[in-house]
Amino acid sequence: MNKTGKGLMAAAAGALLIGGAGTLAYWTAEADVDGGSITAGSLTLTSNDDCSGWLYADGSASAGSPVTAFVPGDVVTATCSFTVGAEGDNLAATVDAPDTLTFTSTPAGTTFTADVDASYTLDGAALADGATITDVNDGQVLSATFEVAIPFGDTTAVNTNDMQGITATLDSLTVTLTQADPNP
Repeated sequence: MNKTGKGLMAAAAGALLIGGAGTLAYWTAEADVDGGSITAGSLTLTSNDDCSGWLYADGSASAGSPVTAFVPGDVVTATCSFTVGAEGDNLAATVDAPDTLTFTSTPAGTTFTADVDASYTLDGAALADGATITDVNDGQVLSATFEVAIPFGDTTAVNTNDMQGITATLDSLTVTLTQADPNP
């Protein structure tokens, strides 16, 4: 038989084994390995129940004095402290507080909103805008100073004459830590 004939016969036999009558066998092997475990970190902020009383802000006539009877246009401050819980290899969290607070009054009837500006220190050092808290800060004290501007004049929020003689209670002073995406 010539070379061409032998080649055609070998190709036909291979096609039969692969395509129809036979099966193609090959070896495989696999093994399992214990995947182990990993532990998730955590992000917490715990109030130290340590808020200074309300004081008049720097720049006001009574700067640094306790607030006893505010008037429209006053700017008052309070500083509160929290303990940071931060565990995670790539943890980075930003700090934030609301831009406004709502006051409700006694006797009922007057509710108004005031602008808030918050600044922060971490273990006594100023925390720059946009700075993040990481696992290095675990157990440190975060202090938030809230500066609240009492509305002045007739506003859409309240007629300031309605504020006379009220006892105003602020909403909770809330500080939030928000985790940033470690792989943006």
